Amino acid sequence: MPESHPETKALIIKRLKTRSTAEMADTFNVSQRQVQRIRKRFEESGDVFDKPRSSRPHKTTAREDRLLARKSKASSFSTAAELHQAWSPQVPVSTRTVCRILSRNGLHGRISAQKPALNKRQLKKRVAFAKAHSLLKGWTLEKWQKVDFSDESSVELHHSLRKYCRRPTGARMDPRFTQKTVKFGGGKIMVWGYIQYGGVREICRVEGNINSLKYQEVLATSYIPNHKRGQILQQDGAPSHTSISTSKFLKAKKIKVLQDWPAQSPDMNIIEHVWGRMKEAAWKTNPKNLDELWEACKTAFFTIPDDFINKLYESLSNRMDAVLQAHGSHTKY
Repeated sequence: MPESHPETKALIIKRLKTRSTAEMADTFNVSQRQVQRIRKRFEESGDVFDKPRSSRPHKTTAREDRLLARKSKASSFSTAAELHQAWSPQVPVSTRTVCRILSRNGLHGRISAQKPALNKRQLKKRVAFAKAHSLLKGWTLEKWQKVDFSDESSVELHHSLRKYCRRPTGARMDPRFTQKTVKFGGGKIMVWGYIQYGGVREICRVEGNINSLKYQEVLATSYIPNHKRGQILQQDGAPSHTSISTSKFLKAKKIKVLQDWPAQSPDMNIIEHVWGRMKEAAWKTNPKNLDELWEACKTAFFTIPDDFINKLYESLSNRMDAVLQAHGSHTKY
């Protein structure tokens, strides 16, 4: 029987002066035995509050708990079972108890974020770029609005994102509750696109690998027709983007490029968020083949709200600050 609220107990005590135990039980929807316990406790202590109860004593000592926490911090990717084997408390405990001890110490099991590996040279370049393009150096929102962010992205037909389901006990392998996978993702398409502040954008499908010639063709058909004087093209350091022939092509077309873009910096390229939203929406349509996948991607790309893209631009100053605070390492973006 759930414990009654102190105010309810007080009302029961007050009305018991003129009413029976059975009447109180019916009125407050509790058992007669509970009403009797409330009255007895009041007669013994003079109040309706429960006395503090001692919890179940821990099997391990505080020193053993601290040792377990230190082992976890020293090896953050070790599982609870692995830590259990390396830890030797005086009293045997279960792996579940290990999890509870770690949780009490603020060490919760989480899926680790996947981020690109960064070496010292790349860290320095990220810091240098963030400093040169910070608000202190004059990179206001108005200046960022002149940058067109671009990138390539591959989209698999069958994605491998985890899905949750509700199933009966013992039905884990029932086909109704399993997520179907296909070797190599069932094929994929390569897309290139760019975004501008205000919602202007373009996307195209690219067949095969992107070399310098193909990249120049993409720019000629999908970017240059909409390019405005004064706009700056952001692109990463892929060989097809930085080759001699591409550099000559961009110079001939009078397209200014955002210089010194650091490698391994998807957290600084706001179009990555657009790709993520596009893929999620496209996969929800359950495309059956690569052509349907491309149509779904194209539709999803152009239906992303302009306000979503504008907010990405508005976050750029904070992104530069985050890189500086992380000394060039990964950021929450």
